Amino acid sequence: MMKFIASDLDAAKNKARRALGEQATIVSVRELPSGDVEVTASDKAAPAAPQPAPKASFAGAARDAVDEGPFKMGAGARLNETIETKFSADALSKLSSSLTGGKSRKSLDMSNATVRAMAEILAPHGVGEALLAALIEGARHSDIDEDLYRLETAFSKAFTFAPLSLAPSNPVMLVGPTGAGKTSSGAKLAALAQGQGAKAFMITADVGRAGAVDQIRAYGDALGAEYFIAESPLDVAQILRSHRPTGAVIFDTPGVSPYDSGDVAALRSYREAADAEPVLVLPASGDADEYVDWALAFKEIGVKRCILTKFDATKRVGAGLRAAFEAGLALAHFSETAFISEGVLDATPEFLARRLIASRPGKIG
Repeated sequence: MMKFIASDLDAAKNKARRALGEQATIVSVRELPSGDVEVTASDKAAPAAPQPAPKASFAGAARDAVDEGPFKMGAGARLNETIETKFSADALSKLSSSLTGGKSRKSLDMSNATVRAMAEILAPHGVGEALLAALIEGARHSDIDEDLYRLETAFSKAFTFAPLSLAPSNPVMLVGPTGAGKTSSGAKLAALAQGQGAKAFMITADVGRAGAVDQIRAYGDALGAEYFIAESPLDVAQILRSHRPTGAVIFDTPGVSPYDSGDVAALRSYREAADAEPVLVLPASGDADEYVDWALAFKEIGVKRCILTKFDATKRVGAGLRAAFEAGLALAHFSETAFISEGVLDATPEFLARRLIASRPGKIG
């Protein structure tokens, strides 16, 4: 079952039908102290195939529009022209001068035994020349002349490690590309909060992706956490105002493009409505150059920390690390399991050192 909040009963029912389909069954209706109406709804026990995603990639972007206009597929998740105009010039002009390329590269002295040892471990992961040089320099400060300890020291020097404080006073808004693991990371953060004795309050605006509603419902039911669907920034503000959550607030957003002015405007509007910290979610492995560009772009939106996912799905884990380093983002958490109940790990230099030593890409046997 899922909960939907609106200013009146008809609007709440319509939200339920948009999320669950015309087969949605209204289970209960409750008037909230704020004057809003909360509807609890359910669909059939065996739901039909997911509905195709709407033409706008961001929930609520054009739900009442008749003419597609700027909401055509690929045009981004524009909320409205006023907001788009307000933010597009600022976000995109700053981005153009800060993407990858143009960085001076420091040559490495491969005649040094420590440099060779560190390069042998690090280079196959695709960490990039800048991070490789920073890690090798950091390794020189190790008090113990052994690969594991040198790596721990290197990572502690190169990165800031800053796990999230999951509390109602610090809402977290997960942002990033489609497929990075935002929704599962949100569920894992909820599990982490519950493991610490707190309640979890989950909100998702990722209702345009096929199967997304089923996914958040499955996670919420499995965790016993409250979860809500938000189709617009107004919905987010309404949900928080009506329920005043006392536990961790975790807000999942759809995959967007930080290069699209409408998507930038949408993220800013959702962030302001939730008064939340945007946290970037990236896979540990992938196209490193692309990840760097994304990290730099999301930094312009206000991201300061990141969560790296899918450590269990790859041997080479340098792409996400390189992106975080070159964008100057702190490392908050790592995910190395597909099991929601096991949550996420606090990011530490010890984990990274052991992870890179254990995998040793390129080694046979």
